[in-house]
Amino acid sequence: MNKNYFSLKKQNTKKWFLDNYSLSDWKFWFKLSFVVILLAVLIMSYLKPIINSSIYVSQINDFIKTNSINSVLELIEKASQSGSHDWLVSSKENGEIVWNVIGSISFTIVGENKTLHANYQPFEDIWFRTSFFTLLSNMLVLVWMTTSLVKPKNEGQKGLLSTNGAILTATFITITFLIYQLSLRPTVIATSLGKGESLTQAIFPSATSVIENEVFHTFGPIAFVLYVILGMQHDSKENISTKFLHKNWMQGIIILISYGIYAIIRGLIKEAGGTPPTSMYAYPYFFLQVTTPAKDGLLGIPGIVWFFIFVVVIAAIYIGFSSLYKYLIIKRIDKK
Repeated sequence: MNKNYFSLKKQNTKKWFLDNYSLSDWKFWFKLSFVVILLAVLIMSYLKPIINSSIYVSQINDFIKTNSINSVLELIEKASQSGSHDWLVSSKENGEIVWNVIGSISFTIVGENKTLHANYQPFEDIWFRTSFFTLLSNMLVLVWMTTSLVKPKNEGQKGLLSTNGAILTATFITITFLIYQLSLRPTVIATSLGKGESLTQAIFPSATSVIENEVFHTFGPIAFVLYVILGMQHDSKENISTKFLHKNWMQGIIILISYGIYAIIRGLIKEAGGTPPTSMYAYPYFFLQVTTPAKDGLLGIPGIVWFFIFVVVIAAIYIGFSSLYKYLIIKRIDKK
């Protein structure tokens, strides 16, 4: 039974491959490599904090036991004075730097002696990471490329693989690329330098961080956009009209606004629970920190002002690059 099952699966796989690709078809190898690499890095981006947080819980409980600590405030105070701890994060509140334990770790009082004990919340960690537009846009790209790998003949035809879906996805990942390169990367480097780290440490904090950042923000977006413009099959030029573009703009901006509303509501909930508004555990990006006053905001600008600045910037990026991609796709069709 098992032999027949696996033999049938092998035959079906071979038939699927021969119907859609050949061994010399660069598209197959490009898509397969892209999917494998991006999937591996996405899995790593979730597993790494889960493993690290489990280690942090052990370190915190050892620190509590060694120093006979009875409260979270006492833990933060002693830990911030004793040196650097990866499970401590800083944020700005009322113009001053304050320290807190990373948001995925909670505390309970156990036993008759009412001992403080740290616990890890993996679902909180997953919720936190999935609030980042970077991960959401890369997941969308992964779904698009996986669907294209399995059903290449659907490219330019319907659904996610239509020209509209391709431009939508390509523009989202372009936003991820540009916001990171022009805003977030300089901010992270400047913050690291401000903490006394060297330029090398600021740019390359760790091997896994470099892999994640460059795959999610640089190489992945560039490779995907190039494939959409130069590699995929598109609908006829007549169907990629101005009306088509206006529909694409409306869809894209509605999705971006929906993401912003989700991220802000999530941040307000976290803030109500005691997470500082300037902490990334509340709002994933500084321009979403709508409740942050000027004295705590980046460059002394209130969070709500940064929000409206980036609403205009991101909308302009979306309209500009979706128009550019439509133009380049039409030019490619004209050359055929």
